Amino acid sequence: MENGITLKEGLYNFQQKNAKVFTKKQLSIKGKEFLDCHDIAHVVFGCDTSIYGEGIVKIWTTFGTTLSFWKVVKGYNDASAFQLFKQYSFGHVSKNIFRLMSAIPKTIARARQMSKPWPFTDYEAYLDRPISEIREEFNIVIQ
Repeated sequence: MENGITLKEGLYNFQQKNAKVFTKKQLSIKGKEFLDCHDIAHVVFGCDTSIYGEGIVKIWTTFGTTLSFWKVVKGYNDASAFQLFKQYSFGHVSKNIFRLMSAIPKTIARARQMSKPWPFTDYEAYLDRPISEIREEFNIVIQ
């Protein structure tokens, strides 16, 4: 799916595919900026919007980007992103939670093996580059 497409195209596809998931709520400027960077991280790290994918993108963001743990937490608070978890059914959570828990150590290890951290807020220079090249440059191995 991502072979040859640019990060900008990947972001567009991600946003189109997940339009129903995105909040209609008005966000602060900081919250909106954080979610834009978060969506880019979804694309770069190959994560969907299931509870599994949301959990994995948080691990990648914490351990594989230039954003510190506390800035990750603050960003999710600014974007009211923790409220999004209310959309998941009990069945969805129970189906994905153990898969997520077992994938956390592997994701941390993969993030630690990256050649350099992904520039969470400074991604603009990569928008016109193919996702495959970006992953190669940063040594990003996705699940």
